[in-house]
Parts: sequence; C-alpha cells; structure tokens
Amino acid sequence: MKCVMLVALVVFCRPLTAQIGAEAQGGRMTTWLALGLDQRLSERWVSVTDIGYGRHSDPDNLQFLKRKGLFVLTQDFIYRINAHWRVATSFGYWRRNYYDELPPYDARTNDSYRNELRPFQRLYYDHRMGNVLVTHTFRADYRFYWTPGYTERWPTPFEFRARYMVNVKIPFTRDKLNWVIFNDEVLSAIDKYNASDATVQGKNWSDYKLTENRFSVYYRRRMEHLRADLDVGLMHQYWREVKQVDFTNSFNIMIDMIVYDPFGKSKKE
Repeated sequence: MKCVMLVALVVFCRPLTAQIGAEAQGGRMTTWLALGLDQRLSERWVSVTDIGYGRHSDPDNLQFLKRKGLFVLTQDFIYRINAHWRVATSFGYWRRNYYDELPPYDARTNDSYRNELRPFQRLYYDHRMGNVLVTHTFRADYRFYWTPGYTERWPTPFEFRARYMVNVKIPFTRDKLNWVIFNDEVLSAIDKYNASDATVQGKNWSDYKLTENRFSVYYRRRMEHLRADLDVGLMHQYWREVKQVDFTNSFNIMIDMIVYDPFGKSKKE
C-alpha cells in the first residue's frame, strides 16, 4: 500500500512542473530563454535548478533583442507533504542591466547593472479537475541589492515581495504530450529606503503596493524520449516599481526547456 501511494505522488507531481517564469526587465517587448534541471532526490524531495537569460527593447520600440536584460540562476529544494501540498526553500542570483530613462536609452555610466541575492519560499497546493491540473502558489521574496562588484548597496537596498499565482494545465491530445497552460500571477512589494532617502521621506519603508500582474499562455510539448518538456509562451506584464504611480505594459516572448532527472532517477523512487 505504501509503495502504491508513493508511486501516485511521483506520477501526480511530474506534470505539475511549472514553467520557468520570465522576469520584468524593462522595455516594451522582451524575450526570455531558460533551462531547468529537475532532479528527483527521493520519493518526496526534488532539486530544481533554473538558468535564464533575457533581452529587451527600448520603451518606445519592439526590438526585443536589442538590450542585455537579465541573467538569473536559482536553486529550489521542493518537499512533497502529500498529494496536494508541497513546500520549497530557494535561493537565487539576479543580474539586471540598467539604462538611461530618456532616449537614446544608453547604458548607465555608473551602476550599469544591479546584483541581487534573493532567498525565497513557496507553498504549493495542487489539485485536479478531471484532466485539468491546477496549482496555487504562494511565494515570499527577500531581495537584497548591490551595485556592480558588490562595492556598496544599491540605492534601494532591500525589498520584500509577496506573490500569488494560479497555474492551469490542460492536455489537448489523448497521449497527453501536448498541453496548453495558463498562468496568472499577482505581485505586491514594499521597499526599505537607504539612509538618505529615509531622511527625505521621513520614514524607513515605502508604502506597501500592488506592483504587477503577469498573465501568460504557453504551449507545452512533452518529449518523453528526452525526459523533457519544451514550453513556448507569451506573457503580458502590467507592472510598476514601488516608487511609481503609473503602470507600464510589456510583452514577453518566452521559451524554456525543463529536463527531468538529468543525473539519473533516484534509487528510492
């Protein structure tokens, strides 16, 4: 009986693997390429390593490969509690290039990019509605920022961000090798001011705000001979920085590949 339950957990977990979601980069049109390595460590533990790279246009054109945008490396360790609940502890590095806010939008002479170290946690709830797979994800980000070379803290040294995402996966062929996937994620954040900004503002923290909505549609092709999934999608981002009042619209072309058990299956599976 125990073996049957563990096999059910493994089968349930694999199709619910998420896409490697694109990040806000700036620009009107962006592109995002990512590779994921999902390694099962035991019946309940999975290691997920994601590497992503993005480029983007200027705010006034659609040249989505024009500017260097973002490099991301993240590591997650996910624990399945039961058939519905999972938890994850995670850590990541983000390197984001910055450009002048006015034409011709050249790279900044100083602070041309920002380093970010981010521990974060996730709580997942998985369930089915017939053949439709649904995952609700609650996430908390702790974002620590530095200037190039880590010589000093970024003008905004820290941000806390809370996120909620619903992910719906629908197979549209009987062999379940082809899927359409919908994501919608809402993000909110609060910034900690540096000493000089805190003096000007008369407080240490910004107002807590809704900062972003990310809606995505993906096509997923399961490649069982490679033990991999290929995702191609488009994201609409409606976003702003915490310090901003107005929202900006961006569109993101996304391609990612997720490889399962690249180092061999767990002997305990």
